[in-house]
Amino acid sequence: GYSKERVSVKFTHFNLYVPDNKNITNRCTDVDHLTADVRVGARLSRINEWCGDRTPPQLMSNTNLLQLEYITKEQENVAGCRFVFNSSVQTSGKLWSVNYPGLYPRSLYCEYIFHGSDDQIVHIHFEYFDIEGFNQCDETTQSDFVLFSNYQTHDRTNRRFCGKVPPPGPVLSESNYFRMIFSSNDIFDATGFYAHYQFITQPKAQITRVKLTSSSTKRILGLFTSIVVFLSLFGFL
Repeated sequence: GYSKERVSVKFTHFNLYVPDNKNITNRCTDVDHLTADVRVGARLSRINEWCGDRTPPQLMSNTNLLQLEYITKEQENVAGCRFVFNSSVQTSGKLWSVNYPGLYPRSLYCEYIFHGSDDQIVHIHFEYFDIEGFNQCDETTQSDFVLFSNYQTHDRTNRRFCGKVPPPGPVLSESNYFRMIFSSNDIFDATGFYAHYQFITQPKAQITRVKLTSSSTKRILGLFTSIVVFLSLFGFL
């Protein structure tokens, strides 16, 4: 802020991932956590750190500087960073990478899960895209990446996206379930992505029913009768 301003932050939701084998009763440094620092003279002074579902109180700086830092621990592809979007709650909205428009954390694995009704698909349009990486965005290039999947299981066949060029056109799911994965390594940084999503209702499939005319019905009944007589003559009935 300006020199005579102060910074105030109020949290409305707070829920960070904590592994089952971690105890956060006394400290948060071993798990994902948030820290807050204010400037005192020429140095930064720690207010506190928070983790789990313990919501921080409303914070206010004593000067025009308040520093918040979100720290994540390396995960083994668990649901440590997961955002779920249900069309029953909201049919459209926005999504972005952690810390956007700042640098996203390293060694991060995030899932964005979309659940629509039976007749819906998911539409995602990127307004901003900056994911560190190049070429095919695979392990050999040590690239961060964004990946889309129509399945709940791990799928190695899906194309990865990275660099500064977003996926071409709107990204569309094949069904009412869609999963977007964002993975970063521990080498380089970038500013992530910002996108809009929307659940779109698809027109119900037209079911074509063959209507039998009276003449065709007679022919079918005649054929069926002939088959029964044939089977009876040869002892099959």
